[in-house]
Amino acid sequence: MAPNLAIAVAVLEEEHVTRAANRLGLPQPTVSHAMRRMNDTIGAPLVQRCGRGVVPTAAGRAFLPAAREALATLRAARRELADVIDPERGQVCLGFLHTLGVRDVPQLLDAFLAAHPDVRFTLTQGPAQALLDRMRAGEIDVVITAPIPDDAALRSVVLRDEELFLAVPARHRLARREAVDLRQAAGERFIALTSGHGLRQVFDELCVAAGFEPELAFEGEDVATLRGLVGTGLGVAVLPSSPVPTEGVTHVHLRRPPAHRLLGAVWPATRPLPPPTRRFAEFLTESGRRVLSEN
Repeated sequence: MAPNLAIAVAVLEEEHVTRAANRLGLPQPTVSHAMRRMNDTIGAPLVQRCGRGVVPTAAGRAFLPAAREALATLRAARRELADVIDPERGQVCLGFLHTLGVRDVPQLLDAFLAAHPDVRFTLTQGPAQALLDRMRAGEIDVVITAPIPDDAALRSVVLRDEELFLAVPARHRLARREAVDLRQAAGERFIALTSGHGLRQVFDELCVAAGFEPELAFEGEDVATLRGLVGTGLGVAVLPSSPVPTEGVTHVHLRRPPAHRLLGAVWPATRPLPPPTRRFAEFLTESGRRVLSEN
């Protein structure tokens, strides 16, 4: 039942059998067969075809919340059993933004594993909202993200206050300025992440504070791609600095509105943490900010 349950949740969330199969790493026929078995077990179809995808039926919409909760309970039970058998070992599933994979996450893991070498990590990257949703569903233990969500069901720790810059082509009219107001770029074509990314949320809020609605030339899924588009002269963007310089891109300080984002780690406050996850959360709380500031 448990494998079929996970497949049904993936199909209902993705609203597409092929995407669900890719997400789970399973052949599409396996997913389709599992959905038929779930329909037979429940006594009603969970999805119906719509164009090239599927949409949940009334039964599917009613089934999904309980199925998510059941999966989270099963995962927690497996983890707790593993921790009883060998509490010094175990696995932490860590989710983080793509921009943090070059430097920040490797530094944090290196420092933590120096003291806890037997803990294993599964790493997942993606947009902030998708990572938080998966953590709430019990699929991810800790998420390192920005901005930090205001949610009483989560515990959090600030790891860094990160400055954001106006990234412009090297020959842009603003490239030689030491600092500018974001309003000075109001007439530019902007490049931004798609909705659901934390940085897009911050960018939208900055534009509102600056008093203009940006013209979006491109929306993408990856900060490195956005920076590359800026470098070729296709627009400007509000981005953090990069540990690896990008040719043709100049980062200009933003005076007004203050442009920064709080980078932090979050984990559930409403369920007990397995020992390895608890140790990692304690490490982030006690030492995470220092580790990142030293490098």
